Amino acid sequence: MKTMLIALFLGVLLNPARAQEIQGKIQSHPRKDMDMVLMPFGMDHSISSGKVDKRGDFVLDLSSADSPDTPQEVKSMFMSDLYFNFHFRCGDGNDFGENHDVPAARIDYVRLVQKGEWAGTVFMVSDEDLIPWLEDEAYHPAAEGIFWEILYLEDALTIDTSCTFSKFVDADTNVDVTYLYQLELKPGFNWLEYQIEEVHQTEDGQMASFPSKVKITNLYDPSKMRWIGKYY
Repeated sequence: MKTMLIALFLGVLLNPARAQEIQGKIQSHPRKDMDMVLMPFGMDHSISSGKVDKRGDFVLDLSSADSPDTPQEVKSMFMSDLYFNFHFRCGDGNDFGENHDVPAARIDYVRLVQKGEWAGTVFMVSDEDLIPWLEDEAYHPAAEGIFWEILYLEDALTIDTSCTFSKFVDADTNVDVTYLYQLELKPGFNWLEYQIEEVHQTEDGQMASFPSKVKITNLYDPSKMRWIGKYY
């Protein structure tokens, strides 16, 4: 029994899914050193979280950014109700539950900065086919897969809720959409994992195909993440 407890304890410590530091490689990265930054409070208060080298190798550490030196009045300008800071939202705040109005800030992408200038954006996806949809959901169809974002909040929070509501497609069609949230959030920056489990395939003349069942959790397996940069 003692051996089992030690093994479990070491598993928690060594589990990369629970670590704030992630190592990886940005595909097709230009041969330039760049800073990896988060911008929850605007570019004037960007927060350094890692570096990428000329080969595209990087180390990104959210724990180094957990106490941003940002004035509270600036944070207040950018933070809004938790309900609005998820990529997928229930029909309204009341459907989300009692924590819908907790202040939070969403970071959809990691930005790349070189010599003080915004040089690129990094998408974090399991499949490159998700990127066109992430860039324009109105005109590009969704695909099953996983993508990741980052959420900032100032208090610990457990979220275990789900919602199902009807999404209007056209005058003759409404589709049930389900979002399941299972999250253990800590103060500071948190990885969010969005797993698109089902996609509703629309017909010609309707809106683009969209996710109809999504599970939102903590990051569990960083090895599934593909880091794809777009540069300016």
